[in-house]
Amino acid sequence: MVSNAIAQLQRADRYYNVGDFASAAENYTIAFENENHKEILTKLISSYYLSQDYANALTYLKLLVGGRFLEGDKSYDNNYNFIMYDVLNVKGNIKEAVDYLELYHNNGGRPFDKEKALQILKELEGTNSAFKIVKSNLSSESDDFGAVRVGDSIFFVSDRPSENVLSNLFGKRFKTTQRPFLDIYGVRVNDKNEFADEPVLLSKAINSKLHDGNFCFNSEGSEMFISRSAFSEGDTDRIFDEEGTNRVHLYKSVRIDGIWREAERLPFVRDEFSYMHPSLTRDGRRLYFSSDMDGGLGGFDIYYVMISLDGSYGTPVNLGPTINTTQRDQFPYVSGTGDLYYSTNGRVGLGMLDVFVAPLTVKGFTEPINLGAPINSKYDDFSFSYYKDNNGLVATSRNGTNDDIYSFIQNGDFIKREFNTLFEIRDAVTNELIPNAKIRIEGYQGKEIYNESKEAPSAFNIPLAVDDYTFIGSGDNYPETRMKIEVRGNTNEPYVFKVDRIFTEEELRIIDEKNLAKDLKEKDPSRFELLTDTIGPEVIEKDGRLYIDVAPIYFDFDLSVIREDSEKVLDELAKKLLKYEKIKLKIESHTDSRGPAAYNLPLSERRAKSTFDYLVSKGVNPSRLEYKGFGSSDPVVKCAAGECTDEQYQLNRRSEFEITGY
Repeated sequence: MVSNAIAQLQRADRYYNVGDFASAAENYTIAFENENHKEILTKLISSYYLSQDYANALTYLKLLVGGRFLEGDKSYDNNYNFIMYDVLNVKGNIKEAVDYLELYHNNGGRPFDKEKALQILKELEGTNSAFKIVKSNLSSESDDFGAVRVGDSIFFVSDRPSENVLSNLFGKRFKTTQRPFLDIYGVRVNDKNEFADEPVLLSKAINSKLHDGNFCFNSEGSEMFISRSAFSEGDTDRIFDEEGTNRVHLYKSVRIDGIWREAERLPFVRDEFSYMHPSLTRDGRRLYFSSDMDGGLGGFDIYYVMISLDGSYGTPVNLGPTINTTQRDQFPYVSGTGDLYYSTNGRVGLGMLDVFVAPLTVKGFTEPINLGAPINSKYDDFSFSYYKDNNGLVATSRNGTNDDIYSFIQNGDFIKREFNTLFEIRDAVTNELIPNAKIRIEGYQGKEIYNESKEAPSAFNIPLAVDDYTFIGSGDNYPETRMKIEVRGNTNEPYVFKVDRIFTEEELRIIDEKNLAKDLKEKDPSRFELLTDTIGPEVIEKDGRLYIDVAPIYFDFDLSVIREDSEKVLDELAKKLLKYEKIKLKIESHTDSRGPAAYNLPLSERRAKSTFDYLVSKGVNPSRLEYKGFGSSDPVVKCAAGECTDEQYQLNRRSEFEITGY
């Protein structure tokens, strides 16, 4: 009996390791009935989840989270809380799903706004009227996805049967689906993306004997980047990871005299990781892709690599937490306007993989937006692309059995490019709106984009695109004062701009320092208390803003580690923040001028993050802190690189602390 149980489990493991998750689930079910162990239960759940049998996955997830297995230790891997969220979301149990998503993030030490998540899901319940979709007759009973239209032809990926498929000739099937391996097809279509002729398999230079998946062309159609099952040099041995999974790598084929040449692996690809889903910018200089390489945020992250004019490749760059999550971030596509579309299951959405767009600004990509229904569904939605104007293609598994290709038409630009932004100009002492207020706003390179004044005390409501701006405010007896602002989307809070009043000689004669202090104490007691507290680091006022005046936080050249001589300074700062629990603080980090700006900016971000992490480690709530790196753009001592003294370089390597709320 014991030997039969062991054999059953070994058979299940073999199915699981080759990706035949349906067969694995069948065998794990029997194994779990024989031996009620946690390890078998988790593999059983994963098998049902990966084979998209969400009803059975939910049944066994309830056993796991309820501790209904033999082991006395009832803990389980945190990822199963995320799987529970995913499955419950698909089944329509929204509130319970978000409870598990909150548990997943809390266990991972990440902040999570439960109310915001529920609000997003409520907003996604409706249909995005900007899109109309229809199932394409390119779809078959097999998996069809990754469609790209070029001229009057559509190229796509499919595992449909074909007498020309190389894997058929070898008698091979992919064990997960028991269908042929994925290959790339092409077909001529009409304006409705309907085809009359049968799709044609592309050449052997493009299609290998195993999987050939998502791909992209350059704008001239002379280069093709392909996701492909990884082979070693010489196309003889497949490349596997430690768990026995065949890796996926990026390859490139070049068309010469109308003939596609043998695809070659891209030089930055490393054997131990997967690289897939290529998307090339229109100018051919930047290649986006998805990878599980080390140093990422989670399962798969979106990266890009620069391509030089000579065809050489740079080092892959992770797009960071603005785009990537702890889960799957895949299928990037860059539109003609530079906006990044991609699919992820790591953000709150309708279920499984949803398509998001991160609009491009001069500062990079902004917060991703869920495209909603009908583009997205409760199942996987991916491989989004445009081909002309507002027409495009997308893949989905919403029928519950296989991946299908849909065409869509978009009505106008659904991306909100401007946001109504509220500004208030207030007296720095009385906190009252000032009369005869004047406001100017400068954008990129100091270009004036707004100039207005108002006689009566009032706020300014100004539509602004996502970007960085300089705000210049003034008024009668209030000199011009400047403030940097960052517009990143809708905000319910106004930008409050506080200016210092210039008193007349008569006013100065009758107002002494004591009365000013008394007035401040009555009008703004919290500000008064901060400015007069002599214990710990001093709070000072500059240009109407408050700063905590600590000894400089210095860093060694090229490093972001907090120096020992600065730990004591930060300890005192932490005590101040713990004493005044309403203070919100912005950490600004600066580098010296050595090194290129492209290197200094991320270095300063890391230094600001190190300062942030140190304060959090001392008990300061991270929600009270924000941090930003400025690179070498704002030195204390202005001296050219190579001409500063060591002392001047050190002064420029610093962190500063602005109080943004109290």
